[in-house]
Amino acid sequence: YGTLQPFGTDWESIVGVKLTFLGTSAGAPTRKRNVSALSLVPENSKGWLLFDCGEATQHRLMQSSLSLYRLQSIFITHLHGDHIYGIFGLLASRGMMDARTPLKIYGPAGLQEMIESVRRYSRLELPFELKYRILEGGERIEFDTFTIESIKLSHSIETLGYVYTERAKPGRFDIERASREKIPRGPLYGALQRGEDIVLPDGREFRASDFTGAPREGKRIVIGGDNDSPELFEAFEDVDLMIHEATYTQKDFDSLPKKFLHSTARRVAMSARRMGAKSLILTHISPRYDSEERVRELIREAEAHYDGELKVAYDLMSVEM
Repeated sequence: YGTLQPFGTDWESIVGVKLTFLGTSAGAPTRKRNVSALSLVPENSKGWLLFDCGEATQHRLMQSSLSLYRLQSIFITHLHGDHIYGIFGLLASRGMMDARTPLKIYGPAGLQEMIESVRRYSRLELPFELKYRILEGGERIEFDTFTIESIKLSHSIETLGYVYTERAKPGRFDIERASREKIPRGPLYGALQRGEDIVLPDGREFRASDFTGAPREGKRIVIGGDNDSPELFEAFEDVDLMIHEATYTQKDFDSLPKKFLHSTARRVAMSARRMGAKSLILTHISPRYDSEERVRELIREAEAHYDGELKVAYDLMSVEM
């Protein structure tokens, strides 16, 4: 927890999916953590996705390489303030930048009414179109290179989780070999990457199979909203990364006089193990875990029930896969 470094590479150098945690606290911010928000940049994409948008998310964006111009879609898990109160300012800022591309917003019932009410009463005019899609859980949303499935979760209000699944991908392109063969950059590189054989103007012929590796399975990433039943994700197989709230340790949760509908590190770890998730990241951490030692309590509890790669997220932590 204390030794991981924030993401710091240039946008154009990203290879694979990139996730950046823009807020990792539960309920209220702390001096070290903002409230819930997570960005996802798909492989070879100039745009990006945002999952939840807690208060002051745009402050964290300013500390990252992400641009509001390139934001394409927002997925909201539920309408509790620590997951959505930042969206109003974010939309206003994107409008002040004179962004023109439409923005798609997905989430549970009431989402559109909430946003449009604020826009109406604050007279927020935007230069770009907002496109809403209200979800109930069970929808499969198709994109060019990936899909996102929604799943209904268990919380005190209607809440959704999301499962991001890449389509199968061609093998890695050997750009160094293409350069040695003096193949002109541009469309010919694209053709080889797509598996198409090419003929150069000078008559030389090249087979795509000589420049690409074996086809790759797409990554699958589980993104859980607030949820006291991580077992709901166990129907999904071949999960590369599970991101789920772990608001408490089991010991602290058991001592609470009132039980809130949140997960513990123990329960999430057990579920990740049963579903065979290769990696697990715990987030949405209660402010009571405000020191490195307290965070290690979450880690130790999860490690006792899960033997894959494990991390507790912190703000601006980034993962590429």
